[in-house]
Amino acid sequence: MTVRSRSWWLRACAGSFDAKTPETPRSEGFRALRAGHDSGGSWFRGWSGSFDAKTPQTPRSEGWALRAGVGSRVGRIVVGALLVVLVACQGERSEAPVARDATASTRGDAGGFDGSGSTGAGGGSEGSAGSAEVGSGSGAAAEPEEPPDTTPNAGSAGAVDPIADLGAVPAWQAVIDRYLYLARRNQEGIVYGRVGPRVLVEKIPLGAIDGGIELVPSQYTWLIDDTDGNGSLGIRVALGGRDAKAGDRVALGGGWKLDETRQWFWEVDAFHPLPPAAPSNIKDPPPETPSHVIVDGSLPSGARPVTLAKDNDAIYFQIVGPPPLKEGDGWLIANELGDPPFARLVLPGEKSSYGSQDMRGDDERWVLKKGQTYWVRIGKVRTYGPDKPAGMNARTAPVRVK
Repeated sequence: MTVRSRSWWLRACAGSFDAKTPETPRSEGFRALRAGHDSGGSWFRGWSGSFDAKTPQTPRSEGWALRAGVGSRVGRIVVGALLVVLVACQGERSEAPVARDATASTRGDAGGFDGSGSTGAGGGSEGSAGSAEVGSGSGAAAEPEEPPDTTPNAGSAGAVDPIADLGAVPAWQAVIDRYLYLARRNQEGIVYGRVGPRVLVEKIPLGAIDGGIELVPSQYTWLIDDTDGNGSLGIRVALGGRDAKAGDRVALGGGWKLDETRQWFWEVDAFHPLPPAAPSNIKDPPPETPSHVIVDGSLPSGARPVTLAKDNDAIYFQIVGPPPLKEGDGWLIANELGDPPFARLVLPGEKSSYGSQDMRGDDERWVLKKGQTYWVRIGKVRTYGPDKPAGMNARTAPVRVK
């Protein structure tokens, strides 16, 4: 194509798409040429006419528009037919879930799937959902499936944990989160543990000359945390005359209050008996009563220095660093004072309170001193690198070695 022919082609195209282009004999001649029986030219005329309403209509373009109108009507008929088929298909799909629901109800009423391909006493197999019969075979609509039985039963594999069902927390966790269970704010919760002995308080007998002090039972009872500390953690509870025997595992609803001696106690307003806990795997005997008072004792058989500690060992150590700034930071320990810290030891119950809202009393904290040797039984030894102290959690209360 020469330059002249290319310019003629561009002018012709401009004339077909722009109605404002003056009609010249050359452009009219090109229109006549496009008015032939060439199918490509027909398509081009229809396309340009459909997008530019200002294009002058010629007999040829009007004929194409007529054919396009007929085609659009045919297109609408085809689209309508497709919509009818689509609606019919959707109607068939909507019936499928109903059939599945009916089958599920049939299996539930018939006694459940027994694992052998049968749906139970009502008959029918797992694969023949469409022919499964309901119970007695009366043909009536199936009843909704009954919810599973959630009655606590220690002997059944699918029994619901009564502690989780109550939303109860271990006794010492209520100490850590005391700010959540303050009775003066009408905040209540449920704690669980093992009922211990009565709390003993000091009393000076009348007429005592030498100032002798004796211990007498108080109005409170110990609720021992059976999840941590091997019996060394417990809270004072006011049962309010409720019958609870030592050794019973119970859940107690209520909240925290302060008595006249500024000591915390749990005022009970609900009582829930619980099944016994699993036996502990700690072989060391628990203390008689919960307490944070360090007692004296001797090293148990097989105790190791902390630098030779293995998982679940009894270890002995000394404090070689300052006391932790807050509960849960851990105590820096080594074999002897002056040695570099070998491990960071967290004692029973030393967990940080959320947002540092720690409301523990002085008698609810461990106090260890430098220059003393202690022993505890630990859990897993966690190492963090050659230049960092190992991590250890004590499973028993610290004992001062004499």
